[in-house]
Amino acid sequence: MRRSLVLAMLMLAAPAFAHAQADLVSRETLHGIADVRAATGDVAQGWVDGGSGKTGLADDRARIDVPRAAITWTPSLGFAVRGHVTVQYEPKASPKLDVNEVFVDFRAPPTGLGRASVKLGVFYPPVSLEHTGTAWTTPDMLSASAINSWIGEEVLVRGVEVTLRHDFGAHEVTAQGAAFGWNDTSGTLLSFRGWALHGLTTGLHTEWELPPLSPFMQFKQGEETYPARELDHRAGYYARLEWRPPAPVVLSAIYYDNAGNRVAVDHQLQWAWETRFFDAGLRWEPAAGTVVLAQVMNGETLMGYRQNGQIWIDVGYRAAYVLARRDLGADVLSGRLDWFQTRDRTLRDLDDNTENGWAATAAWRHRLNGNLAVIVEAQHIRSSRAYRAYAGEARLQNETALQTALRVSF
Repeated sequence: MRRSLVLAMLMLAAPAFAHAQADLVSRETLHGIADVRAATGDVAQGWVDGGSGKTGLADDRARIDVPRAAITWTPSLGFAVRGHVTVQYEPKASPKLDVNEVFVDFRAPPTGLGRASVKLGVFYPPVSLEHTGTAWTTPDMLSASAINSWIGEEVLVRGVEVTLRHDFGAHEVTAQGAAFGWNDTSGTLLSFRGWALHGLTTGLHTEWELPPLSPFMQFKQGEETYPARELDHRAGYYARLEWRPPAPVVLSAIYYDNAGNRVAVDHQLQWAWETRFFDAGLRWEPAAGTVVLAQVMNGETLMGYRQNGQIWIDVGYRAAYVLARRDLGADVLSGRLDWFQTRDRTLRDLDDNTENGWAATAAWRHRLNGNLAVIVEAQHIRSSRAYRAYAGEARLQNETALQTALRVSF
């Protein structure tokens, strides 16, 4: 079926090839980004090192490193067909070098119904309003919100996405739908670690280390989680609507369901989680150079068999943020407030995944030239998480981090 779809789209796109030239390798098709970052703060051992800290930092020691570097290649075969490949290097991930997004985008000629396109491959669902930079980065800050940090960690899908844009007078409406697989473990990190705020992303072969598991789960769940894994051979789906009225505002909403079979498991104790969420977003430009972003997410994730009439893991999760950004020429000032929560709805005496928290983040970006920028970010995160007791840690943590980066891009 996939081959038939590709063939059909190529036939549909054929008229456009004669009117546009291919561009395989040029300055327009190759882009890269890397941060040379110095960081310090009063933080717990980071989740990337098996701890319970909410930042992307390993611990509270001052250090200089390159947390992520990526190159994106976007070859074009004319107006109708465009490819996308992102290869990333993340020293804290395993493996360090991996493929992030890789897909082909087919665009059909405009018709009376609107402008249609089809995407095939591995990609992120269109949830984040923050990741508008090269290689799925946040252009003005070093960390993303709790919502979109989780999307970057666990919600990379492999499938097909169809988009249709239509103008109703001065109003533009975009409808998107997708069917996907290879995202069965989505919800593992969110349940056992909770929310986090950082700039890391998963790859096709990434494994994330989990914090110490409860005695109830330590022989049921592997010590790592693999975000891009197919276990139950079921297709998940998402549907999204976006409305652009004749005003400086964009409204969007997306529903995601990976349709996971929560009792499917492999030899590495990787489980198919039944994960779904609804997310609503707002982009508002109240004045020239000023942008306000806001998102709210509500969902649930379930895993495992029933015990005493209750499912092993049944977690409801919610999060929201508001971000304001002001462009001052070579400088950009940004501030974001996050609120996040998880609610364990079952077997809390054996495995309690309840969490409450908030975060405040401020950043300043100064552009040195077209390829270099300096970004300074200060962040405070306050979170209370019951699961920390299994590692002998205090449930309540206050973390304050200061990071500065020299961002190189082309």
